[in-house]
Amino acid sequence: PPPPPVVEPLYEYPPAAPVDGLPVGSGFRVIYMDAQIVVVEKASGLLSVPGVSPSAQDCLLSRVGHHVPGVRIVHRLDRDTSGVMVLARDAESHRILSVAFERREVGKEYLAVGEGWCDEEALQGKEGVRCPGAGTGGA
Repeated sequence: PPPPPVVEPLYEYPPAAPVDGLPVGSGFRVIYMDAQIVVVEKASGLLSVPGVSPSAQDCLLSRVGHHVPGVRIVHRLDRDTSGVMVLARDAESHRILSVAFERREVGKEYLAVGEGWCDEEALQGKEGVRCPGAGTGGA
């Protein structure tokens, strides 16, 4: 398939100045926003939602919610995973997006960057996992 289109971010962290009155908090950048959704790039090390303990309350949801009141989490990424997340701005958008994720109608792609040699034998049978240059001794 052709590569996905490049989307220029609306906000960079750290921002030179607020855009449309919405500054960016550390740990994320807004890639796209309209009346229904906010699409952000979450940094590694930041929880998606608050944890149980008082020390685990800082998260993407609260940081984005500080700037976009009422935002709702649609899906999660692990704390140590960076990537793109979609947040809903209203109840109806949240319901529609949540159902789409639940029904697996949303495509997801994960990319891991490693260092060293790729052990093709250890990865045999792992669905969706491949070594660069597989069949040529790895790379």
